Amino acid sequence: MEACFPRSARYRSGGTEASIHESAAPFRHFPYRERHIQCLWANPRLRPAELKTSMGEPISIESPGDWNLEAGPDFLNAVLLVGKEQRRISGDLEIHIHPAGWKQHGHADDPRYTNVRFHVVYFQGPEIPGLVQIPLQETLAADPRFSFENIDITAYPYSIPDGDFPLHGMHPDQKTDWLESAGEERLRLKAERFAFAMQSKDPDQLLWEELLAALGYKNNKAPFRKLATILPLARLRMFAQTPGNAYALLLGLSGLLPDNPDPAWDDATRKFIRSIWDFWWRQSEELKEPSLNQSDWILAGIRPANHPVRRLMAAAHYAFQIPELARHEKRLAQFPVNHWNTHMSWKSECKSTALVGTARANAIVTNILVPWRAATGDSRLDLKKLPPEPSNSIIRQTAHTLFGPDHTSKVYTSALARQGLIQIFHDYLIPHRLDELREGVGL
Repeated sequence: MEACFPRSARYRSGGTEASIHESAAPFRHFPYRERHIQCLWANPRLRPAELKTSMGEPISIESPGDWNLEAGPDFLNAVLLVGKEQRRISGDLEIHIHPAGWKQHGHADDPRYTNVRFHVVYFQGPEIPGLVQIPLQETLAADPRFSFENIDITAYPYSIPDGDFPLHGMHPDQKTDWLESAGEERLRLKAERFAFAMQSKDPDQLLWEELLAALGYKNNKAPFRKLATILPLARLRMFAQTPGNAYALLLGLSGLLPDNPDPAWDDATRKFIRSIWDFWWRQSEELKEPSLNQSDWILAGIRPANHPVRRLMAAAHYAFQIPELARHEKRLAQFPVNHWNTHMSWKSECKSTALVGTARANAIVTNILVPWRAATGDSRLDLKKLPPEPSNSIIRQTAHTLFGPDHTSKVYTSALARQGLIQIFHDYLIPHRLDELREGVGL
């Protein structure tokens, strides 16, 4: 995989892997960040209801603590009830992937960690004397609905450190080259995560899940991914011989298939829904049982063009193009004639509209298809031809923090450079490591 992203090592040499890429520590592999666990702990909808200490004692959460955005423990003033007798313990809480992170990061000798009472870790391991250790791996593995992939780590609190624009003096050509090396590292890490998932999952099924999650974008990433797991690609192809059949299955299982016709529907919509029901009602109850509900979806504020009922038609066509889709990227935005070519919603006609726009298709190419191909051993990747995604607030904020208010956006017009700014945001801005960044690049 290193051969697919030859410049990624240059970026990694700018800081120690143990301090920047926690997942690369020489322990059992965990392809996510400590921040994923921080987000899980902060969100009661994600945090497991039945927590236990490493000794098997049950834990109840009276207060998860206050997320600390400054230096020091991850959460302050947490209150947990421990054991059957519910011993009430209060104090700060620190999170690591491996228990050994406590020693590696020097917390034992840091006075800011004196009041830590709880150590939340992903992997079980030796306890730190005086701390209540709470391992998460087994508890999360027992919940088939949970996936770290559904956690948008930028949707949770973070602070941007004040600085003096550490890379302001770097030559523009150096800036672009270094940003692109960071972009290659971001894609390498994605490929590494996919390769890790392929150890227990069929590659085509993994691509199916990732494509559906991408169609859900931020708001509906989780229900789209869940739909891909309750209707695996192989099972869908077993029951559906055409994209139209596949759409009926996906829409029926999504819980978004209308029960009754609406007076506002035109004749084409009525006929279309009738055809879906004609196929859906004939399916067995066994197939229909693990379905979603409309309440699983976030529909408020969704633009009609991005509505799940339209995006599911794109998924239905993708299902018959895996894995070829990974090597014929233009198909991401190309669809044969279907109901949604001429309708924006159930009640709204239009002359023509794309099921998947260019910007979304470009994002899928860079963030899914290229890493997936690398994970499957395909080294024929032309990273210079990656289509750039639109700029966003993270890209702009990171560029401003690194280069100052008078920087030119020309240094990050390429897809790799923009990916690089996102990688730097997670590695250096959120964890307040700008000083390490300056030292790492020799400025």
